[in-house]
Amino acid sequence: MRRSGIYRPCAGAMIINKYNQVWLGKRLIKSDNPKNLPLWQMPQGGIDNGEKAEEAVYREVYEETGIKNLTIIYESKNWYYYDIPNNFYENPKGNFVGQKQKWFLMFFSGADEEINLIPDKNMTHHQEFSEWKWELRDNIIDQVIEFKKETYHKVLEEFKSYNIYSN
Repeated sequence: MRRSGIYRPCAGAMIINKYNQVWLGKRLIKSDNPKNLPLWQMPQGGIDNGEKAEEAVYREVYEETGIKNLTIIYESKNWYYYDIPNNFYENPKGNFVGQKQKWFLMFFSGADEEINLIPDKNMTHHQEFSEWKWELRDNIIDQVIEFKKETYHKVLEEFKSYNIYSN
C-alpha cells in the first residue's frame, strides 16, 4: 500500500545486449554500506519539468552510463510505484515518499567500450555507479535492494517476451 505524499516521476531503462543480458550498475554510495545492502540496479532517473519520459530515459542512461547506441523496443503500459523507506541510507532528491516510474526496454547496439560511468566534465551530473556488468534476467532480483524488488518483478514480467537473438 502506498503512503500518502508525492512520488517523483522517473524513467527506468532495462537495457539488453545481443545476448539478451541486462545491464546492471552497482550504486556508488558516499559512505560505508553497514547494512551490506544489495546495490545493483538498472539505470533510472528523474523526469524534468516539460520533459517526456522517452526523452528522460535517453538522457538518464547517457548521464549514468555513457551509452548512446540505444533503441527503444518497448515502453511499459503502466507507471510503477515504490516507496523509499524512511531509514534509507541515502536521501532521495526532494521531499518525495517514493518514485513513480515509466520503464523502457532498450536494445544496446554499441560496444562495451562505449560504457563510461564517469560523467563528462561538462555535465552537472555526478557519478552514480562504481561498476557495471551484463547479467541474466533470472539473476537480477536477488541483487537489488528490497524496496525495489516488487517493481523489478513487474518490469521483468512485462518485458519477458521481448528477446534479441544474435545471428
